[in-house]
Amino acid sequence: MRVNVDLRLKDVPGQLIRALEPVSRNGGNIVGVVHRHDQISAGRIGVNLTFDVPSEKVLEKVQAEWSGAEVDLMRIENIFETYPLEYVIVGDVSAAEMKRITEGIQALGQVESIDVKYSISSSKDKAAHISGKVRDRDIIKKSNKFMRERAKRSGFVIIRGFGD
Repeated sequence: MRVNVDLRLKDVPGQLIRALEPVSRNGGNIVGVVHRHDQISAGRIGVNLTFDVPSEKVLEKVQAEWSGAEVDLMRIENIFETYPLEYVIVGDVSAAEMKRITEGIQALGQVESIDVKYSISSSKDKAAHISGKVRDRDIIKKSNKFMRERAKRSGFVIIRGFGD
């Protein structure tokens, strides 16, 4: 799990190392550090830290060590890696079918976003571009299967995205 935190450290030598050591000591991997030495407030310096840890339990251990080392945790958030999901649909696809498609993809779970661009012409053929982001690579496989089944049932052509 990737985590991003804002910390406040005492403005004395060695405090940055004291803030970083609990991450590595507990099996974490530091990805980035921004030490804002020019932003001192009440004798404390802001540090933004991004790191990977294997579990919530490890993250709790890191937080406990920070508390004992007088490192103030101001903000914490998980950063989720996402994977692109993309399809082009060509054929007689109604707006109701587009709704069923997007709802079906969302029902697979772990979907961060879905964007739809829908083109309607005077002819029977329409085109749509569906793009999105999912948190799990397995969802892409499930979505591909879902889209193949919808295309077969409804008679439209799908072109799978370039990033899959």
